[in-house]
Amino acid sequence: MPVITAEGEEAVVTAWFVDEGQACAEGDLIAEVQAEKVADEVRASGSGYVANRVVIGDPVPQGGTICRIVDSVDQPAEAPPPPQLSAATPVSVVASPAAKRIAKELGVDLAEIPGSGPGGRITQEDVEAAVQPTSSTTSLRAVIARNMRRSHAETAPVTLFATAHLGDDMPSNLTATVVKAAAEALADHASLNGTRHGDVFTAAAPAHVAVAIQTEDGLVAPVVRDPASRAVEEVAEAIKDLAEKANAHALTAADYEGGTFTVSNLGAYGIEGFTPIINLPHVAILGVGAARPTPVFDAAGAVTLGHEMTLSLTFDHAFVDGAPAAAFLQDVVVALAG
Repeated sequence: MPVITAEGEEAVVTAWFVDEGQACAEGDLIAEVQAEKVADEVRASGSGYVANRVVIGDPVPQGGTICRIVDSVDQPAEAPPPPQLSAATPVSVVASPAAKRIAKELGVDLAEIPGSGPGGRITQEDVEAAVQPTSSTTSLRAVIARNMRRSHAETAPVTLFATAHLGDDMPSNLTATVVKAAAEALADHASLNGTRHGDVFTAAAPAHVAVAIQTEDGLVAPVVRDPASRAVEEVAEAIKDLAEKANAHALTAADYEGGTFTVSNLGAYGIEGFTPIINLPHVAILGVGAARPTPVFDAAGAVTLGHEMTLSLTFDHAFVDGAPAAAFLQDVVVALAG
């Protein structure tokens, strides 16, 4: 399994292009894999015959083994290790390692789940079906769910709200305008711009902003490179291109690399404010609410039509204090006021 997002994090095989025991040459395309929403291809590392393919959809640690290439079909393939039963799992329960891991995370008793695998072996899908019998959650979605829970468990999230006054005319590219304004403000607020690794935060420059994009399969957050140095129109075009790739399942690992901050806009759904979940390894995310028409006073004291929207900044209080976070949010508000 190639390292797509981070070594050790789980990914899944989504397609095999070779059968068990089929001959392959070095460099042949043998599988397609995916981590969260990032797809990649796997090519044979040598010539021989494919053996011990992992099951499509079963999570595999990135950097781990998804198959073996042996010298001949007569050569006995290395058998996978037998399932290791935890002390909390009765010996009579036979389950895959993935099923045991998910059951432990979800607090499910494996003894109460009927297995659909060979010999009644309990699979990951059996566990997921037992928790949500009507859910269409896939193995890939389960990987995403675990990463979201990890973010909530490993951060100390605090959300600040502020109202941005946009003036008489709405920006034609609102998301791009906010992304650029946030990137410009981050130049003066290094504590929010970067990545965390364990308890260590590494500041970055310039800001590369991940933009949340909704697809039929779920939420993705590819990265717009250095939006502070680009015109709003360029940023809007970059977001449009990423959205088209996301909906065509064409995003690659390169589209996610280097992000230092995230922007999520739910304004199109009429949402005024929300508490976005931090996109690890970032330490902050800016939520954008719906822009609303509102009466305002002009310089002469007359009532005129303006627009305002709510910004929601969630930050990890373990790495960022409230005052610096508030100062950054205020700078974004001022920038949007023009």
